[in-house]
Amino acid sequence: MAEETDFLLRQIKGIAGQLGYILGKRAEGTESAIIFPANKPPLPYQDVLRELLHTHHYQEVLTKFTQIRYAMEQDEYVKLGLWLYSALLQLPAKERTEAGLTTPELQVGLNKLASIQGEN
Repeated sequence: MAEETDFLLRQIKGIAGQLGYILGKRAEGTESAIIFPANKPPLPYQDVLRELLHTHHYQEVLTKFTQIRYAMEQDEYVKLGLWLYSALLQLPAKERTEAGLTTPELQVGLNKLASIQGEN
């Protein structure tokens, strides 16, 4: 009853109704999607490691990764490690064996990251 007599409440209700109509209306056959920006800054040292990966220096990238452990925050180190090991696991098997990397070795690295993450 107060909505019918109060001017401000009627205006708010009218705006809300129109906004709902606008947001709810879609042309047939089209869908809406929310897209979040992909402009995340890289993790510390990620560019350096990415460059080593692109130049196929796989043992060097692992050495560099172990050297930077205490140069960054633990959670960022774990995120960087997960990114690195997933990139190494996505390499073709032939490339990994030529570089001296085995799947069990990479799994050990992932397990170490999990233990570091478990310490927090």
